[in-house]
Amino acid sequence: MTTTGTLTTEQQESPGPRSRSPRSPAAYRPTLLVLRTELRRGIAPWTGVGTAVTLAVTMAAKADTWQGNWGETQGLLHSGATLLVGPLVAAASCWQGARDHRRSTTELWLSTPRARSTRAVVAALPLALWAVAGYLVALTASLLATWPYAGGGSPFPSFAVADSAFLGAVGLVGFVVGQRCRWRLAAPVLAVLLYLVLGVPSYADSSAQFLDPAVQYALDGSLPVWWFAPAMVAWTCGLALAAVIVHAARRRFLAVVPLAVAAAVAPLIVHTGPGLLREDPAAGRIVCADGTPQLCLTEYDASLLPQVSQALSGLFGRLDGVPGAPARYVNQDPLHGSDEAWVPAPNLGWYLLRGRLHHSEDFVRQVASSVVNRECPDSLYTDRSAGGHRVMATDEAVRYWLADASQTPDAEKTPQLRRLEAMPAPERRGWLGRFLATRTSCSPTEVPVL
Repeated sequence: MTTTGTLTTEQQESPGPRSRSPRSPAAYRPTLLVLRTELRRGIAPWTGVGTAVTLAVTMAAKADTWQGNWGETQGLLHSGATLLVGPLVAAASCWQGARDHRRSTTELWLSTPRARSTRAVVAALPLALWAVAGYLVALTASLLATWPYAGGGSPFPSFAVADSAFLGAVGLVGFVVGQRCRWRLAAPVLAVLLYLVLGVPSYADSSAQFLDPAVQYALDGSLPVWWFAPAMVAWTCGLALAAVIVHAARRRFLAVVPLAVAAAVAPLIVHTGPGLLREDPAAGRIVCADGTPQLCLTEYDASLLPQVSQALSGLFGRLDGVPGAPARYVNQDPLHGSDEAWVPAPNLGWYLLRGRLHHSEDFVRQVASSVVNRECPDSLYTDRSAGGHRVMATDEAVRYWLADASQTPDAEKTPQLRRLEAMPAPERRGWLGRFLATRTSCSPTEVPVL
């Protein structure tokens, strides 16, 4: 007998405790094979397809309201991922978790040597991964659709991370509910309850609503704080991991660790509240075009300066040479002095569609109103005296003329507007100068007669 054989015999006959040898990589192959099978078959791939299709339909139905703005794009995607896809993933994972109950194989699995925690992870993880994959596909497609028309700003990786973590967490929690509940209607009921739990807190006037992963954020012109994604991941995934450990782990006391992490970040989120978003400096910086008068838009809309300048060229021409006419048009409040006029922001969905300025006539009317409007009490216009009505009619005539009265039918033109149009150009410029000098006056006697 060789030395090796002797040692082996002695080790086998030795009454002392044996040392546990580490598991070889081959020992993990059955688990990996099962995981690969679960990833390719069953309800998990269909959950990923359902996630992508649901988000794609939601985004496509409202493309005019987000395509061209990073904040609006991810804001709508965040709403769809949490309020619509979240309950869908929860229901699918609950149905997956109840698979053994439907097949009556629960006792059979208990007789196998595989640990309960391993079985739970292998069955729950594929569905959660597919849900995240479907979300990432919709996110990529939405960002690619926005990129050609986007102005200032940039995508928000922190929201992508937080939403992905939420979908993964919902998948794990739904699986635990399915394993624990034998009711066949548990999946649809869970989806309805989760929708209510996620949607109702948005109407609450409390900082605690920011613990809701589905709370709506105004991302246009804002930036999340740097720790937003880690805090939200710790909050949602901490609760989900605690539920999984309590359900499947042998040492259930370990659930205290993720639960403590979630409990630690919750007060930080509640205390910060609306401060989770801060103002983007680029949304407040002004970029001006060359020329007189000067047209200024925020850095977000700087690429639209040529289009806006072209739309307002007619109004600029009518005020050319008029004393007291605004020298600067800016889409930011407050205005600084009487030589500035307000320009509305080319908001998405109405004025701005896929990078092009639409409804320019209404846009010009808004600017004309900002040039003419005077900050006076309502009593000036509701006064029965002739002075108040005359001022209102005069302001209206100037507003229509600045906004190109040629587009107004002759039957709708007021006598004041007809007289303004009939004036010779030099006389009209002089009268408009006297009129603009009274923009800050609320006394009817100071407004020139038209």
